[in-house]
Amino acid sequence: MNSSGYIKPFKNYLYFSQLIDKNFDENNFSELIMKKITSFLSSMLFTGILVVIFAISIAYATFIENDYGATTAKILVYNSRWMEILFLLLTVNLIGSMFKYKLVAKKKWSIFVFHIAFIVILVGAAITRYFGYEGTLVLAEGETKNEIVSEATFLQLGASSKNSAVEFENKVMFSPNTNNRYSKSFHIDGKSVKLKVIDFYVNVEETIIEDIKGVPTLGIISSSPQTGRIDLVLTEGIHKNTGNYIFAYGGISSPEKVIFSIENNGINLLAQDTILRIGANDTPGIKMNPNIKHLVQTNTMYRIGDQNFMIEKALRKGNVVLNSLDQSQLTTESDAVQVRLSIDDYIKDLFIKGKKGYLGNPTIFEKDGIRFKIEYGAKIIPLPFFIQLHDFQLERYPGSNSPSSYASEVTLIDPAKNLKMPFRIFMNNILKYGGYRFFQSSYTPDEKGTILSVNSDSWGTSITYIGYFLMVLGMVFTLINRNSHFKITLKKLANLKVKRTQVKIILLILVFTGFSSLANAQSGTSGLTPLEVEKEQINAFGELLIQDNQGRIKPFNSLASKIVRKLTKKTSFENMSSTHVLLDMTSNPSKWYSVPVIKVAHSDLQKTIGINNNFASFNDLVKSNNQGGYLLQNLVNESYHKKPVNRNKLDKEIMNVDERANILMQVFNGNYMRVFPVPNDPGHKWITASEAPEYVTGEDAIFIKDIFPKYYSALYEAQQTGNYRLSSAYLEQIKSFQEKYGKKVMPPDNKIKLEVLYNNLNIFNKLAKYYILAGMILLIVHFAKIFKPAMNVKLPVKIMTGIIFLLFFIHSAGLGIRWYIAGHAPWSNGYESMIYVGWATLLSGLIFMKKSPITLAATTVLAALVLFVAGMSWMNPEITPLVPVLKSYWLIVHVAIITASYGFLALGALMGFLNLNLIIFRNNRNEQRLGLTIKEMSFIIEVTLIIGLLMMTIGSFLGAVWANESWGRYWGWDPKETWSLITILVYTFALHMRKIDGFKGQFALSAAALISISSVLMTYFGVNYYLSGLHSYGQGDPPPIPNGLYIAIALVLLVIGAAYYSNKKLSLKLNKQKK
Repeated sequence: MNSSGYIKPFKNYLYFSQLIDKNFDENNFSELIMKKITSFLSSMLFTGILVVIFAISIAYATFIENDYGATTAKILVYNSRWMEILFLLLTVNLIGSMFKYKLVAKKKWSIFVFHIAFIVILVGAAITRYFGYEGTLVLAEGETKNEIVSEATFLQLGASSKNSAVEFENKVMFSPNTNNRYSKSFHIDGKSVKLKVIDFYVNVEETIIEDIKGVPTLGIISSSPQTGRIDLVLTEGIHKNTGNYIFAYGGISSPEKVIFSIENNGINLLAQDTILRIGANDTPGIKMNPNIKHLVQTNTMYRIGDQNFMIEKALRKGNVVLNSLDQSQLTTESDAVQVRLSIDDYIKDLFIKGKKGYLGNPTIFEKDGIRFKIEYGAKIIPLPFFIQLHDFQLERYPGSNSPSSYASEVTLIDPAKNLKMPFRIFMNNILKYGGYRFFQSSYTPDEKGTILSVNSDSWGTSITYIGYFLMVLGMVFTLINRNSHFKITLKKLANLKVKRTQVKIILLILVFTGFSSLANAQSGTSGLTPLEVEKEQINAFGELLIQDNQGRIKPFNSLASKIVRKLTKKTSFENMSSTHVLLDMTSNPSKWYSVPVIKVAHSDLQKTIGINNNFASFNDLVKSNNQGGYLLQNLVNESYHKKPVNRNKLDKEIMNVDERANILMQVFNGNYMRVFPVPNDPGHKWITASEAPEYVTGEDAIFIKDIFPKYYSALYEAQQTGNYRLSSAYLEQIKSFQEKYGKKVMPPDNKIKLEVLYNNLNIFNKLAKYYILAGMILLIVHFAKIFKPAMNVKLPVKIMTGIIFLLFFIHSAGLGIRWYIAGHAPWSNGYESMIYVGWATLLSGLIFMKKSPITLAATTVLAALVLFVAGMSWMNPEITPLVPVLKSYWLIVHVAIITASYGFLALGALMGFLNLNLIIFRNNRNEQRLGLTIKEMSFIIEVTLIIGLLMMTIGSFLGAVWANESWGRYWGWDPKETWSLITILVYTFALHMRKIDGFKGQFALSAAALISISSVLMTYFGVNYYLSGLHSYGQGDPPPIPNGLYIAIALVLLVIGAAYYSNKKLSLKLNKQKK
């Protein structure tokens, strides 16, 4: 075929030079197109597009979940058809990329194993999604069951007549915020039937209203010992199951039916059993014989069998509508699906009640001899064996209602194998049998029964775990494989360092303005005359044990530290230690009524209270009744009645000051002084002196009542005489009482003293200041060396490096001490995880300091900033007990690895920021000298990002293992899980940009490293404090977004923009010079 007619349009449109061929034919063209499509599908560009779409989609889904609920997010994103297509494309792209970039080669086997692992994980996830299922098993002690209630929700439809029957069952997911598409069509007895979902409602109840176009309608209340109260609505053809009987409007009588109808003479009732009309005071009234129609009245109680019922409302022309319910009114049928049932030309709208996690109560409708049964809710799933509960055991923290652990003693009974297997199920210890796994989930309200989560997904879990193993294996060998990109980059970095020593480097840097100490500053004096007590006596009182509200036995020093921080937002007050402050408060409360000790930060609130500084006294807030009583009462009520989203800074400060005032009142009343263990109490409860009459009698009661007044009196006497023997003796008597009755739960003396020392040293707050000072000095020394290469800085560098090593050792010791005191790894809450991230950040600097001298200085400054953030008032440094689910070795490893990865990723971001500044000030005169520094830092960035990404990935999937071993689900799209995955995707894109045209180069890598840290910040702060989910550390309203964040974003954008302009400008100049 002559191609002259095709060459120009093809050339202009497709830019395929291969088409300029006189022998061109259509077959070659089709083959060429297929090659281009195949090449694109396996290209890194397509990978980047898919990764970006995936990350943005699931990020958006977390905000959908926060605002509209998890179900809405699953319908629109996670479980959507387009998401399944996206997963399929990612799999195809991943497989194609492995062949395109020859990962199957022997030299790249470790990278191949790492990438193939993700395909295995996706296959396992697909099996879990389409074939696995979950459910719940509720057992009372002594009960045996072989069925579970499904976690998934189903819409079940059955239609039957004399001649035929059909049944349908579909797993559904409905939300009031989505278009709930569902329809089912079929034929029965020659009639065309269609069931279509019209709408879905949550937290509603049915009620009836008058409607001139309506039909006869009844509202009935039924109650029996088996079902409790049931509210139901009947219209023509509707049948409702109420336990032992079926209530129906019209139809043919049967033994189990109670038939109602509205006729000309009133409301008629027909049953094949005797009905009693209940008289006053629940006495039997009129007997209504069976098989006879009886007139009945509204608002009158009737009884059939053990079931009472009352017709609440009857309308000859009525309609059914839905009313919203308050949270206190919710039931197991508080959601409703509105369906439209079409039978040929007849249309009937029905509300099918039910709720996720509960068995549905079927709605039965009869029309033209066909009986329709529609049900919404969970379904029963039979087990091939039985589970019997012998004993449920619940343990609490001493003196607390907080559960420490709970366990179920069960026996698995399999008649087919003649097997009886006793087993103890408790948190993180699961029962596995026959492809099923049973997890200790919760317990019944009466605390005499267990709630077990059940999972059936042996194939999906096994394949996914194989994928996890391959992933870890590939990662480890990637780090040591000499042909991997990681090792090649390290080699380049080493070679570059040799070259760098031969070049003089000139660098224009940012001017650091120094830093001001963040020590606690007193804002004036309060005129307080403190109780003069010798330091030894204060220390001894600080070691006195108390029990907090969570049941932890701790020294008084820890309580005092917490309360003083709450009240004053400082660690001490008027040069008094926190223990000294609380000792003075408890010994003489009236003296402190007029002491301004309550922090008030908002100027408008200060004016309202009538104070001129940042502190108010108790008397400033609480007046006598004729002077207005509690000054903030109305303001507090107004603030709490506002929706959280509508509360401004003044509202939040009012609530905070109210909390501080209440804490101070509790201190004055002695309600925190839970010093006395209740003798022989099985729950190991400790009480205050005011609680003693309720729990203690005899001499012990007299001792508890008198000991503290005697002790305080002896203290004031010692203030005059200087003799503390008597007060010390009283203190020893209290400690002896504690040992006599509470020794089982008391920590050893060395742990008590260590906790007091830990509190007094305030290790991490001080470390933040030392880190910033040492890091800034070392940074300035390195920059001075860059300014003047001839300068000898070996000695100051060695000194500062040694100091940083010492500080790191102290940091490590502080973490170890906290671990020992708490009895669990120090990363179970926001504060602990931040101080661990600071430790991991500095560790990354120590690892890389030989590769790049400036790295240690940068990470030291970064560690200081992390510790400063940890010390912010909205992070609670208090040591608390662990909830049962957190007692897992999988959790320890998961959190340790994933938070350590933050340190490496943060180092990459900081180095990226510094590199961008170098790029800004690079020009054609200094390009040769600065070029090596920029190149060196780029290699460091890439290496740190690789390590951080590998650790982040391993940590995330170890978290999935922990979740799977704790409650049977390794992935549930919780916001924390999702944002961890987003962070992995973000850094995956950043590290693969080198293979995408237009995204290569040192500028792109530095900018990506800096921007990518935002996903880490969102994963940690955003999820923990601003999004709902299992990992949220925030309680109540989230902390306000600091204004500094907006400034930081603007600064980052400014630096990136300036670096881009400088880099582009220099490139054009160099290209021009070459030409």
